[in-house]
Amino acid sequence: MVGISTKGVYGVAAMYTLSQAPANRLMQIKEIAASTQISHGYLEQILATLKKSDLVVSIRGANGGYKLSGDASQITVLDIIESLEGKLFVPAQNVGTSVVLDSFWADMQERVRKEFSVKLSELDAAYQTYFYEI
Repeated sequence: MVGISTKGVYGVAAMYTLSQAPANRLMQIKEIAASTQISHGYLEQILATLKKSDLVVSIRGANGGYKLSGDASQITVLDIIESLEGKLFVPAQNVGTSVVLDSFWADMQERVRKEFSVKLSELDAAYQTYFYEI
């Protein structure tokens, strides 16, 4: 089953919040936590993992905080989820014992990865029209 834990969902929420900050503005963890409704402690763990994956940068000190390590147009939802959860969709090897089934699982893996390859900078545009259609 393809599934994403709260860690992945919260990681995307935190990164989206950071992507909405003015360029090069650091956000303190309490700001991010308030905006996303993620507990401070859990958010610290998530941001530490994202930092190790070079998706965020942190600066210590009174004026410190977090920001994206690069432009939001270069970071995908897939990057974030795989940083926190590991590979998003990995079918078991040799379960099909058939070229047809192996091809099916490879195709499904590619489709799932493609769906999650939305860039942070594209989320607003991609889903703004969705909500207006409802």
